[in-house]
Amino acid sequence: MTTLLPLFMVILIDVMGIVLVLPVLTLLILQPDSSLVPVGTSPFLRDFYYGFAMALYPLFMFFSTPVLGDLSDKFGRKTILILCLFLSALSYFVSAISIAYGSLFFFLASRAIAGLAAGTQPIASAAIIDLSSAENKTKNLAWVVFVSSIGLIIGPLIGGVTAQSNMTNWFNFKTPFYLAGLIALLNIVFLFTTYHEKREQTQKHAIQLTKGFMLFLAAFLQARFRMLSILFLCYMLAWSLYFQTINWFLLETFHYTTTKLGLFTGFIGVVFAITTSFVVRILLKFISSETATYATCSILMAIAAAGSAMSNSEITQWLWMIMLAGSEVLCFTFILSIFSNLADKDSQGWIMGVTGSLGAISWTIGGLVAGPLGYVSIHLPLWVAAGLSFCSFGLMTYYRYTHE
Repeated sequence: MTTLLPLFMVILIDVMGIVLVLPVLTLLILQPDSSLVPVGTSPFLRDFYYGFAMALYPLFMFFSTPVLGDLSDKFGRKTILILCLFLSALSYFVSAISIAYGSLFFFLASRAIAGLAAGTQPIASAAIIDLSSAENKTKNLAWVVFVSSIGLIIGPLIGGVTAQSNMTNWFNFKTPFYLAGLIALLNIVFLFTTYHEKREQTQKHAIQLTKGFMLFLAAFLQARFRMLSILFLCYMLAWSLYFQTINWFLLETFHYTTTKLGLFTGFIGVVFAITTSFVVRILLKFISSETATYATCSILMAIAAAGSAMSNSEITQWLWMIMLAGSEVLCFTFILSIFSNLADKDSQGWIMGVTGSLGAISWTIGGLVAGPLGYVSIHLPLWVAAGLSFCSFGLMTYYRYTHE
């Protein structure tokens, strides 16, 4: 475990840096008095910029992650991890400077740079697999999920607090971005000094810049994966819509501060950690059908999203969030297992690449449509999330009766 500690720390600090800025984005773009968006910008454009800022990260991640993975095969995990961390630090510092000078263009560009650097987690996970034996590989990957959940808890809390100017006079919207950039630089130092790669550098295939797009197409070109890919896309789009608009909803409905938004987002991480650490293991002892379990969890997601859309009570929003986030983790766990079971042992990496591409496209679409939907009604993205979750449930039910 001690040899893997630097890689777990890379994942922890990387997730912290990513979600640390989320509570800030909502107020930074949507508040009328924000210095980042020009004064007089229409509400529609402001809402569009918010969704676009959310969409840029997964869009550039969609293209860069497969390429960075191939580069790590050729040049080594450590080299590419350091490159990703450097780009991450650059993106956060550009974000902070953009806020200081009121440049929306450079702020959006910084989100694109952050997406280009998004290969850190999968590459670190691949490095962990390189150092794992067949007996402890599953256990180590479970630790990856747990460490990511811890980062999801800590990051928004730090970001929400450090953006709150009434805490201290040097806290403001720029502070979380400077802090995230510093964390990324410290991560480079820690990785460089403590991680010693044991894997030989190889090049198994040519680098393909369009690999992400080809993986996305592969999900629908092969008949055995087509139905699962469609329902996976529906489910991921539902979750992305909820996650990318719930802070907006809380801001408009309950006037949440960055601190409260950080607490809410951080508590999603708590739900993830508890679900992956305990609930999944308990369910695995009793369930007989992964497809039936997925169907049950997806209908629970639909109910929770609809409940969130209908509720104007602050406490019930937290309760619906617990139900929705817990169901989402379970859906993700079991759909990956279902995909994996359909692929042979030599195609496991390929099928995980396919699901990763589907996820990135879902989050990109979610960001692009969140703004226009939210402009019509702040409740509408949640209703659409409920509908998509229900579609995923229906498709899985159909899949069960036609394939099992």
